[in-house]
Amino acid sequence: MNFNIITKKNGRYLNCTPFTGVLSSEKDAIELVSACISNDTGSLLLHERSVSPDFFNLRTGLAGAVLNKFQIYNIKIALIIEDMELLEGRFGELVMESNKGNEFRVYDSVQAAEEWILPAAHEPVVRLG
Repeated sequence: MNFNIITKKNGRYLNCTPFTGVLSSEKDAIELVSACISNDTGSLLLHERSVSPDFFNLRTGLAGAVLNKFQIYNIKIALIIEDMELLEGRFGELVMESNKGNEFRVYDSVQAAEEWILPAAHEPVVRLG
């Protein structure tokens, strides 16, 4: 899988670029965990097209295995989904529960995902008198 590091003023994350490989196994997840660690980031952005269709079919067990690997290493994952039909059925139920937590969330835009995976920029402290 190909990825690039996105650096913003309030942090950095690993971005798995669409069409350059597919997350399709636990081995792929381990490689991404390693890439996050070696690039000093605890945040990962995946795109719908960078994830195997098996990820969305919970019967395969791929989503559970992959999410577990990232949870063990405390890596936040944001997944960008454009095809809202993927959010139907059991995968949609998983997303509804996951979006309440701090490990895995699904968004419809990169901007919304960045707001969650990157730490909030702190306002400067203003002292009066």
